[in-house]
Amino acid sequence: MAFRKPITTLGGLYWWSNIRQDTYFILQEHKVGIPVWAYKYRILMRESRMEIANSNDRKEIELDWKYLEKHAVPQLDQAIDVCKIAAANSDVLLQIVLKVIKFLP
Repeated sequence: MAFRKPITTLGGLYWWSNIRQDTYFILQEHKVGIPVWAYKYRILMRESRMEIANSNDRKEIELDWKYLEKHAVPQLDQAIDVCKIAAANSDVLLQIVLKVIKFLP
């Protein structure tokens, strides 16, 4: 897996063909490949168009796609409800707030 810190998508759709898309990700193939570009396949985040994985092997990029569907997507759907957390841990939250207030000028 060639997962990486998201980077901007160098080269637009002129050089890339979309192979697969879903709500969160786009899988692309480079039209020319190795001599022109360092890798043949990449996965982008749909919302920001940032590249998060790349590979020269179709099997490997397919495994990366499956991994993202299984592990990343369920977490994307989970929102953090601060009120729910505060209600469940009100004592802990209160202690944190009091400690922060002590250090305010």
